[in-house]
Amino acid sequence: MQNSPALRKRIENSRTEINGQTAFIPESERIYNVMLKLARGHAAFELSQPSRTEPDHFWCGALSSLPKDSQEIFHSVHFQQILGEIGARNMQRLLVTQMIMQSETGEQKNIRMLINDWIDVQDNQYRYIAIDDMGVIIIRIVIAEYFACEVAWGALNNLL
Repeated sequence: MQNSPALRKRIENSRTEINGQTAFIPESERIYNVMLKLARGHAAFELSQPSRTEPDHFWCGALSSLPKDSQEIFHSVHFQQILGEIGARNMQRLLVTQMIMQSETGEQKNIRMLINDWIDVQDNQYRYIAIDDMGVIIIRIVIAEYFACEVAWGALNNLL
């Protein structure tokens, strides 16, 4: 901090007291920039989709701030409808599976599925899912199982 007085001043300015406890109010613009860079990196690395424009959807916050049904959607795997960029890293990670459904009349039907699951970079510290499906790119990130982010480009359906 001695070598960077500007940084020291910014940290001191973000400091506050809440109920006798010291707390720091983060700079929302800096959080936006960092999370957007992470999302763009995941889109480029996993999906081979450079996402240089401003996103159509951006949300960051505590996971606990989401309603229960939104948390379930956020944490779920993605059932891929259309294949993304051939040769993209994400294509190598898709789980191909099949289920046999049986109706009440006994008729069986095979259902084939492509499942896109979360990538755990470090257990309970950092995970993400990169989705490229139906004209939409969605990147979801969870840090320390507390802070979450969802960034999307394209038509917006099923987002928080």
